[in-house]
Amino acid sequence: MQKLRLLFVFSLLILASCRQTGNKKPGSSIDTASPSELTAPSIHRYEVALFSLDQKNFAADLNKIAPEFRVFLGNNYQSPEAIEQLRAFVNDPQNSRTYQDCMKQYPDLDWLSEGLSKAFKIYSKEIPNAVIPKVYTYVSGFDFQYPIKYADSAMIISLDIYLGSGYKDYQTMGIPVYVSQRLTRDHILPDCVKELCYPLMEKSKSQTLLDAMIEEGKILYFCDVLLPEEAKEFKIGFTPAQLKWCEENESNLWSFLIENELLYSTNAESMSMFMTDGPFTSAFSQESPARTGTWLGWQIVSRYADKTGTSLTTLLKNTNSQEILAKSGYKPRRK
Repeated sequence: MQKLRLLFVFSLLILASCRQTGNKKPGSSIDTASPSELTAPSIHRYEVALFSLDQKNFAADLNKIAPEFRVFLGNNYQSPEAIEQLRAFVNDPQNSRTYQDCMKQYPDLDWLSEGLSKAFKIYSKEIPNAVIPKVYTYVSGFDFQYPIKYADSAMIISLDIYLGSGYKDYQTMGIPVYVSQRLTRDHILPDCVKELCYPLMEKSKSQTLLDAMIEEGKILYFCDVLLPEEAKEFKIGFTPAQLKWCEENESNLWSFLIENELLYSTNAESMSMFMTDGPFTSAFSQESPARTGTWLGWQIVSRYADKTGTSLTTLLKNTNSQEILAKSGYKPRRK
């Protein structure tokens, strides 16, 4: 079963591997909308098309959906091996059940289309020559590593990664609670927007804790700009209680970094303590979230952008973390 899933998503992993380029390749066959033509995007639901194929006329019906879903099927979809793999994937009981669960949870995606439309309009204004991607959904076989794939001019959403924090299969697979709490409908839109950000960012050649904090802070500030109405906890993936803990302990977090001279550390332990996912930040109580360095970086970048009025593109290309910190004037005081 695992081998089958890997074969099925191989072409999609190619898309994921090139997300850092962010540019449309010459001759790409995927259509895009210009900013002036933006309307609510049609979301192309590959899972519906694939699982609705007539088993008796599988190969013939595959031809009918191929033009719309070339990004999944490629050009060799009619080979006997490809047809057999697709048929086996569709007929696998677990995949079939997962598809039914996706349809119960997401019978329509009008809300997502509307949210993406608003985000894309801001994106096209903020980013020169922005390419607005076509949006697809599919059942991935639980591809947790790449829930959203974005490359060139296609954005692909794994609906089976967003079936709710209490979804039974996540528990069966041993997904930690601190991960499954983010596998919900409310996190899809922020996760999509983050993927738009990655190719636009210049990365620092050094990699101090401050560099990592600022880079993650830029991504969340990007979400603030494109999703001004979205709740902050969904952008960062915290619970409301975890977000409140950060707000109430902001000065303590900052003081700990300063007093222990960690800001410019390249130590793997320091980086892991403040930037790596987990149940909590080990230097603090179990009520704290992990990735508190990401939250602090968000505060610094937000204040820097407010104070300097820098454009989004300039901010994303600025790799001088020390300059961003200094000009932000960020110095939280103990309450």
